[in-house]
Amino acid sequence: MCRFWDISLIICFSVSVMFVGGDNISELPPPPQNLTFIWETPFRLSLTWEKPEDLDRSCIVNYTVNVHHSQECSGKYDSRRVQALGCKLNISNEKGLCISVTTNLENCGKSGSSQATNISIAPPSVRLVENRSYEYSHSKMNCTWIPVVDVQDLSLYYWLPRYESVKKCIPDETLKPRGCIIHDEFLKDTLDIFYLFNGTYNGTSVFNTFTDERPVKYVKLNKPQLTIHKDRQKLIFQANGSDLDEFAKECYSYIYTISKCNKNSTVKDKEHYEVQYDPACKYRARVQVDFSQKCGAGKSDLSDEVEYGEDSDPKLPALLAVIIIPLIVSLCLLVSLVLLRRHKDIIFPQIPEPSLLFKDMLINNIRTPEELQSPATGRLYIPLEEVVESKISLEPDTPFVPMMKNEPK
Repeated sequence: MCRFWDISLIICFSVSVMFVGGDNISELPPPPQNLTFIWETPFRLSLTWEKPEDLDRSCIVNYTVNVHHSQECSGKYDSRRVQALGCKLNISNEKGLCISVTTNLENCGKSGSSQATNISIAPPSVRLVENRSYEYSHSKMNCTWIPVVDVQDLSLYYWLPRYESVKKCIPDETLKPRGCIIHDEFLKDTLDIFYLFNGTYNGTSVFNTFTDERPVKYVKLNKPQLTIHKDRQKLIFQANGSDLDEFAKECYSYIYTISKCNKNSTVKDKEHYEVQYDPACKYRARVQVDFSQKCGAGKSDLSDEVEYGEDSDPKLPALLAVIIIPLIVSLCLLVSLVLLRRHKDIIFPQIPEPSLLFKDMLINNIRTPEELQSPATGRLYIPLEEVVESKISLEPDTPFVPMMKNEPK
């Protein structure tokens, strides 16, 4: 019995939800009708549609146009709201387009947005180039690319919304693999720029259209120079750029890569940077100019490396003292021993043997035990007779007369 009532409640709830959902769908406004498009130029797409039927005249109607840069209406999209039965879009067709239009109602019984009316646009049949890159500086932008297929007379054109027609990019053979240069005074301030590649493929004229970020997102700055000098106990790193006059000073910052005692560090600062100087370390530094994101994007190449000072071990003085002092002491000791050995007779003279007189006095002053008991006073000293060599001979002081040999007659 309980199971029967549970099933009945579930069926009733499902039927009520279906009716409520059907009412909500029926209350949505109808979508626009007969959505069509036409390319007025390679970069301008014109969309038109018809107003939905059965709308109250008191309703305020507007339309939402969503543009997906692919053939599927999914993912990211650009959106705009219009009140007319059509709009024109400045757009390129690189990977195909999917465009959806919905109806929006206000001040009437029906409200909200309708289901979307979609239209899909196929991409070009032939892709002409890839790996596009740009470098902007002082109203000039270098454009390079790599051809995908063999196309005769391949040329690049560009278009700014302020212009009525496209302009040709001037070819430059120095740009590799292929490239050209755009000279235009409005590049710095433009927000949208479109590119058109045109050529002949298999006897048929083909073209591709692209759009990329505004030129100031590709700023290329010249390589700066770096100098290092000491001011008292400070070490000052000074960066000098050669082309930093196009934008405001706040648009530039400097990235210093500094090696101190072989320890690397990176810091972002102004055109000069100061550190506390350590005389025991060798400094190696490079600098790069960075273009701030609030003004655009880009940077320069790294400067040449600059060196200052020499590396030294902080423990070196103590180490040298431990090695040199014992060495000096040992050397001095060795020299002292050599000199002592060489001049020992001067430093330690030989003591002469006492004369016979002192020996005899010592001997005569020695008393026997019997003599010590005698009441008589000490005995007198009797000196020994000195022995003097008596064999002395005198020779007459006669001149030397040489002997003459008898010569035979």
